[in-house]
Amino acid sequence: MTTIDIQPQSQFFSNNYWRKLRQVQICKKDEEESITETVMGKVKCDINQQFQHLKSVISAKYCKQRDILATTSIDKIVRIFSMDGSLKHQFENSSDYDKTLSFSYNGQFLACAGAYDKMIRIWNIDSQELQFQLKGLKSRILKVTYFNNRDDRLISITQDNQIQIWDIKSQTIIQSLTGQQSLITSIQISNDDFRCVTGSVDGMIIEWDLKNYKLKNQWKGHQKGCFALKYANGGHTLVSGGADKKIKLWNMDKYKLFKQFNGHSSPIYAIEVKKDTVISCQFNQTLMWNMKSLSIVQQISSTQLDYCFVEIMKDSFVIGYNGNGIKVCDFQ
Repeated sequence: MTTIDIQPQSQFFSNNYWRKLRQVQICKKDEEESITETVMGKVKCDINQQFQHLKSVISAKYCKQRDILATTSIDKIVRIFSMDGSLKHQFENSSDYDKTLSFSYNGQFLACAGAYDKMIRIWNIDSQELQFQLKGLKSRILKVTYFNNRDDRLISITQDNQIQIWDIKSQTIIQSLTGQQSLITSIQISNDDFRCVTGSVDGMIIEWDLKNYKLKNQWKGHQKGCFALKYANGGHTLVSGGADKKIKLWNMDKYKLFKQFNGHSSPIYAIEVKKDTVISCQFNQTLMWNMKSLSIVQQISSTQLDYCFVEIMKDSFVIGYNGNGIKVCDFQ
């Protein structure tokens, strides 16, 4: 796959950008093929179910409190699935499709955003109705994420390089964080909700203090865009991936690079971590590798994906799948 130059910044996440990356292949469910790549260790990864939409799935989000999976698609529908792959219910945005999802801590609410209307929709999972909309943003929304341990705080990132912290009860922005000079592409909140990190298309990484709402530290993480971030080891380690095809492990006590994984052949767009296992995704391949030894455990090859994402569930994880579904892979 040819590396796409993501400059200028205004094209990132735009329709033109994704159109360049996307080679749509609508795959019927009965034509699904098994993974045949070699397993280089004891960990096995197979397709065991497929969650369907009418068109390409953009992202997925797992809710551990309720053991359900939410997916959003360019068919303008957000679907909620049980773990056996059956559809529980769905929410539809008639104006445009949402691109980013986040469950509240208790799993009762699902935040959806990314459409052109610059609004965040909060859906009630129990009543299956739209609870309310968060309005007032002046730029398109790229990311939304609830805090990990509370239902009344939500972070949004907009295309004007702004970070907004919302109070859900009052439906207002209580603080805006500024300082990232280029388009923000990724965000990760620490498990204790005291800090978060953001990455941008210029390769910069910034860690923010979420108690005092200020910048803690910033550094050049990647020579090109930083697209994926994940805290590990209780927040003492940060795993970052970018357009330079490198995954870097940072000591967050000293803000120093201490390891680097060079196993990818194209930009990395998504990262998840479970204990010492890292799952990292480029558009035509997903790698599972050991964070301590930097050795590859599993390779999951694919043809060109429509969208690139990974989400960890209980004993499995989901990744993007060509066409209108996703792959669910087992750790064991």
